[in-house]
Order: sequence, then structure tokens, then C-alpha cells
Amino acid sequence: MSLFNKKNNEPVSDIGFDALKFFRVSDSSKIYEYAEEIMHRVPIVINLSDCLITEANEVLLFLTGVLYACDGEIVKIQDKIYLMAQKSDLNGPTLKRFISEYSSKK
Repeated sequence: MSLFNKKNNEPVSDIGFDALKFFRVSDSSKIYEYAEEIMHRVPIVINLSDCLITEANEVLLFLTGVLYACDGEIVKIQDKIYLMAQKSDLNGPTLKRFISEYSSKK
């Protein structure tokens, strides 16, 4: 046993693909609805391709704050498509597989 090994104390929870909610965002009018989903620990995928850049930035900034308060993270899947979930859910096998399958390859 090494003294310098870092233990991973992050809890892991596995959610099903059916628990993911998908939203196509065209403006910031439903920003509180998305925040409510995040606060109830529901992982969401938002597509900002139909949104103006200023409103997309507003949505991302607000929801990033909500995620931070709820111990969550944002993951860029593709250009203008983001996954927002709790850290424990992101460490689970289902969301790891989702990210690896749908994230843009570089």
C-alpha cells in the first residue's frame, strides 16, 4: 500500500437511459424548468443549436450555477449539446457509456 494513492471517495449511482430528459432550447423562457429537473437529480441533455448565442450563454451560465449548488457537472457532448447531471450519476456506467458513444471524436 502506497502512502500517496488517492482514494476515490465519489459515490457511484447508476441510472437508466430512460431517466435522461432531452430538451431542445430555442430561448431562455423555460430556464427554471430545466433548473427544477436538475434540482430533482434528473440528468438532462440540452441542445442549444436553435438558440441565439446570447441566450445560449445565459442558459449555460444559470444552469452551471444550479449544477454547482447541487454537486453536479456539465459535460459537452457535441457542439451546442450538453449533458448536465450529478457527479455520482456521471461516474456510473450508463452515463459514461452515453458520453463515450455520443461525444464528438477529435
